[in-house]
Amino acid sequence: MRRTLTILIAVLVCAGSLVAQDVKPAVSAGSKSLNFSFAGLGAFGIGPTGVGGGLGATYFLSSDAGVRIGLQAVYASSSTPANPPVGVTGKDGSQSALQVAVGADYLMYMTGATSRVRPYMGAGVEFGFANTNRKIALVGPGDQTEVKNDNTGENINGTTYLAGTMVSARAIAGAEFFLYPELSISAEYRLNVIELMSASDEEAITGPVTVTQKGGSATTMLGFGAIGAILQIYF
Repeated sequence: MRRTLTILIAVLVCAGSLVAQDVKPAVSAGSKSLNFSFAGLGAFGIGPTGVGGGLGATYFLSSDAGVRIGLQAVYASSSTPANPPVGVTGKDGSQSALQVAVGADYLMYMTGATSRVRPYMGAGVEFGFANTNRKIALVGPGDQTEVKNDNTGENINGTTYLAGTMVSARAIAGAEFFLYPELSISAEYRLNVIELMSASDEEAITGPVTVTQKGGSATTMLGFGAIGAILQIYF
């Protein structure tokens, strides 16, 4: 999927370069765009790899200022066969993770409304949460153990997902390039001014017994992150 999206972006860029060089977008107060960020490039900071691709929208307060909101989410799951020997019962294990994040940004553009290249700066806030769940494969009789919000994270298909909540404030710098009057692509960097993360309490449930382990918290300041490519469709 990621390779397909990369090829699509390359085709759009090449096609945009072939059209007349006087592409003049008409951005004004009330203009709107639908925004697509791509998997692996948009990171809201939940877990080591962040969240996958997302969907958002921008509303322009004027030709050089806009408000952007975004939603990113990913769900992953896998199974672990118990593989009991002949004559022995067993229950397969499983792992799952859900990550959701929302953000809001205020953007200020450095060039005019009809410029094909529009550098911008801005600031924003974001909030995210993640839940994980694991059932341990069981061979033989007994109760299967279920672990909710494993503090060590769940490794699913080579990616580690952590459970918890995140709140951050960020500064933004990027540039938008119009391929057509109604279609643009942007590259963006973020500086996380402050990021607060809190791990969820872990619960290990085996039959009637529940063991709870408190989660920790962490604060990060001045951390860079690249969001990569954002495709915007104006309407």
